[in-house]
Amino acid sequence: MAAAPFVSRLGTNYCPTDDEAVEIKALLVEPILRLKGLDDEIMKLQKAIDQLVEERSRVAAYVEIHKALLSPVRRLPLDIIQELFIACLPTHRNCVMSASEAPVLLGRVCRSWRAISLSTPRLWSSLHVVEPLWNPADPTPGSFEEKVARRLEIAQMWLSRSGQCPLSISLRSAPGGFSQTGSPTPSATSIQFMETLLSFAPRWQHIHFTAPLSLLLVAMSPRGVEAPQLETVAFYHQDHHTMLSTWGPF
Repeated sequence: MAAAPFVSRLGTNYCPTDDEAVEIKALLVEPILRLKGLDDEIMKLQKAIDQLVEERSRVAAYVEIHKALLSPVRRLPLDIIQELFIACLPTHRNCVMSASEAPVLLGRVCRSWRAISLSTPRLWSSLHVVEPLWNPADPTPGSFEEKVARRLEIAQMWLSRSGQCPLSISLRSAPGGFSQTGSPTPSATSIQFMETLLSFAPRWQHIHFTAPLSLLLVAMSPRGVEAPQLETVAFYHQDHHTMLSTWGPF
């Protein structure tokens, strides 16, 4: 590029004369053409780069999907995978109904893992159940009933997947109400949850119920319920935030 005759004027507030303006325009003809040529070349190279990047993505996807077939986990025996799945369960509490934790999370990885998780009863042998709270400000008709029905369905399905395994169950119930005579009484929803859990009493091993006294009395009332595998029991009196009773190991 030719030397700039106006170098001493660059970066200043100098106003060129008419003759100088003509000279500057003539001076810029070649650089402007060169600039356009460079832009065209860059565009051409960028297009070539974009095509290479696209091709690389296709090749990389092809490589990765085939390398997955060589993954060591695919060669593990079923019983080892099941033990690894069981090791993913929480050890300090019961499992919760959450897609972000085992065992539900394991079944969301792939079809094969879902089949393995569903066929491993020990994965489903512990459960923490939280009774939904009724919100009178909820404008959606029937939303509470739907939530209750869905959670009861999940609890029933979850524990049914446990086969004949001993169960560890914890329940956090909603606050109770009062009858017309003023005596404490559990809600119909709470009784539904308790009845669902009582249906699995023959396989109870550890239970921890946090509930109003009126609901705990339902659980403790003699009604022909047998729990031959029961080892530990904890009833937490929700109304007064006190431990009602603990038993075990038996």
